[in-house]
Amino acid sequence: MLSLLSVKQLALVDALDIEWGPGFSVITGESGAGKSLILQGLDLALGGKADAGRIRQGAERAEVTACFDVARLPDAFGWLQERALDDGVELVLRRVVSRDGRSRAFINGTQVNVAELRDLASHLMEICGQHEHQSLLRRDSHRNLLDRFAGLTSLSQQTVMAWREWQTNLTAMSRLEEQRRQQQERLEWVERQLAELNQLSLKRGELEQIEAEFDALAHVDSHREHLSAVGEILDQDEGGVLSALHQIRQHLGVLGGSAALWSNLAETAFNDLHELEREVRHALDHLEADPERLSWLDDRLAVIHRVARKMQCEALALPDLHEQLEAEYLRLQEDQNEQTLKIKVDAAAAEFNRYAQELASARRDAAVRFSEQVMQHFPLLGLEHAAIEFRFTPLDVADSRGLDEIELFFSANPGVPARPLARVASGGELSRISLALQVVYAQHVDVPTMVFDEVDVGVSGSVAESVGRLLRQLGQRAQILCITHQPQVAAQGHQHWLVEKHMDDGHVCSRMMLLDTEQRIDELARISGGQAISRATLEHARALLEGDAAL
Repeated sequence: MLSLLSVKQLALVDALDIEWGPGFSVITGESGAGKSLILQGLDLALGGKADAGRIRQGAERAEVTACFDVARLPDAFGWLQERALDDGVELVLRRVVSRDGRSRAFINGTQVNVAELRDLASHLMEICGQHEHQSLLRRDSHRNLLDRFAGLTSLSQQTVMAWREWQTNLTAMSRLEEQRRQQQERLEWVERQLAELNQLSLKRGELEQIEAEFDALAHVDSHREHLSAVGEILDQDEGGVLSALHQIRQHLGVLGGSAALWSNLAETAFNDLHELEREVRHALDHLEADPERLSWLDDRLAVIHRVARKMQCEALALPDLHEQLEAEYLRLQEDQNEQTLKIKVDAAAAEFNRYAQELASARRDAAVRFSEQVMQHFPLLGLEHAAIEFRFTPLDVADSRGLDEIELFFSANPGVPARPLARVASGGELSRISLALQVVYAQHVDVPTMVFDEVDVGVSGSVAESVGRLLRQLGQRAQILCITHQPQVAAQGHQHWLVEKHMDDGHVCSRMMLLDTEQRIDELARISGGQAISRATLEHARALLEGDAAL
């Protein structure tokens, strides 16, 4: 239960402390007096969006504190204990918004993130805005309302999570199939390249050897001429290089002493040139023209360079490319674990179907109970002959919503076929239907505090009185806060708060005060008759209040 709301420097509020009691509390006041600030303060304390524009002019920050008694709220108390944020049976929520737009949130003095604050708030309070009935125009709200009534929110969330898991695995499966298609295309291309390279069968270093041999055979006459000339220079009688080196060795050998080093150099040069002469003679002996071999070498080189052009690489790089493609071929042939992924897809689909079937069955059972309980309130709300029902239309393809599309159908009079609520209900009917739905919903939830913002819009007279009685009945099992403009509703409150504006040092401020009996009569008279309050208006207001006291 909400025990205290403290608001500082928020819009028209300078400083406001409100101690709330149990039961049904009504809040009235002239338009623009600041009644909505109560909701803004509560929304901020419960993790709502922080807006620096709400800060009172001239102030640097706004601060809202909400205190709750959680002694009889096991869900909220358990939430606090799990996070070591419990501090006895009193819970203090605080929110600070700075002029620079930053905000801070605190639970029992410990700073937390806003998401945690909102999570805890779901166990503490529910706010039904003045335009709540407009949500009935959206079919999604019908499903959500039914889930909340039947306590199926958790099962609905499990269904959503199971559907997302299924879709994630399906996406992964589809991605794998696309990868395998691309992989197969690549594999076929690699196979074609390997087939050509295997046929070429070019060994590492072979190209250099072929080019050298081809060059030699293509220029055999020129090579023979030059090699012969080298041989003659080396071994010409009495005039060759070897003969000259032999004479040098003899002269140096005679000198001895320090000339020994030179003699060794001459000996080395003679031996090297002698080896060169033997190699040249050997090459001359084996240097013969071979047209067939030359033709084969020419064809081989042509094939090598053609394949290199086709592979778009240098001819010398063909052996490396061959090895790379062989390694890639082996890698592409490895089986990806498609079977494991398929098992995960099937398991996720089965889990989704299990949750969805359970949810669909529970929704259908709850829909009948919900509709019957809502219609029990219709006569009090001026809808004596109206009927409402949830209709289920199987989805062509199940999705995160479950197996069915759910929509409220409405008929205002007997014999008139029910049609979608959004198409046939008037604005006044929508507001009364919304109130009946909220009343029934409130009777089945454990949220200890509910706030209604002008839920009586569009009704008056005896219907407004019925609205007030319904809210007072709810106040027997939960704390109800209601902003209203209807005297018939206000008269039903266990407590009556008045919001009004006043001047303080030249600034307009909003304040709230708890009314006593005479003050309530005056306020009810103002709501009923405006500023010109007559004796009859006062008597009517007293009768409204005394009629409430007799309940």
